[in-house]
Amino acid sequence: MIDRFAHTNKLSNANPTVKVVVSLVMLLSVFFINQPLYMAGVFGVMVGCTLLWAKIPVRIYLHTLIFDSLFVIPGALALLFTISKGGGDYLWAVNFFQFTIGITTTNLVLASLVFCRAMAGVSCMLFLIYTTPVMQIAGVMKKAHISNTFLEIFILTYRFIFDYWDKIKLMATAQELRFGYRNVRVALQSIAMMLSNLFLMAIQSYEEMTKTLELKQYQGDFHVSYRKGLKND
Repeated sequence: MIDRFAHTNKLSNANPTVKVVVSLVMLLSVFFINQPLYMAGVFGVMVGCTLLWAKIPVRIYLHTLIFDSLFVIPGALALLFTISKGGGDYLWAVNFFQFTIGITTTNLVLASLVFCRAMAGVSCMLFLIYTTPVMQIAGVMKKAHISNTFLEIFILTYRFIFDYWDKIKLMATAQELRFGYRNVRVALQSIAMMLSNLFLMAIQSYEEMTKTLELKQYQGDFHVSYRKGLKND
């Protein structure tokens, strides 16, 4: 779905180099400017460009953003709370046996800073992946003289992520139809079976890909096409 929007959004024909540079500059800026207001501004600008300029559907974008935030929130919460044996200047605290679990001003500032920085970075990356096809990103990387080995890993990883994600969904649906998740024990067995099947599929896919590349006389270099778009470099 992300790949489809990357090819059909309103900015798909725009200069990919500009989109990559803008995303990276905005991403790096939130790491060097420790101002939550600035991070919130970057988040707002990147979300606005993705939704209003590229015309990505709000429901799809929010679904992706919420999914990404599920990885950010636990890290921020871990920084929010502190555990100690003695007292302290807590904004909120609770005693648990000999320990005190609470929130200090320092923890609150740090957790807020990390959360804002992470979400601003996520918005920059979502703008890039929703507006720029992966082959255009690879083309920009090749123009920047990124090594061919890294490009190969990048392209193959991208391809296999979507390929195996579809297979996981098919296997999970088949297991659900066979009541493979009716209780915890059966669910663990189903997950183990799914993982073992994925491992075997990965080996098979690798062997098939190797044979295909040999038949095409692969010389150790993927020829990455780069479409300039509407603007000239």
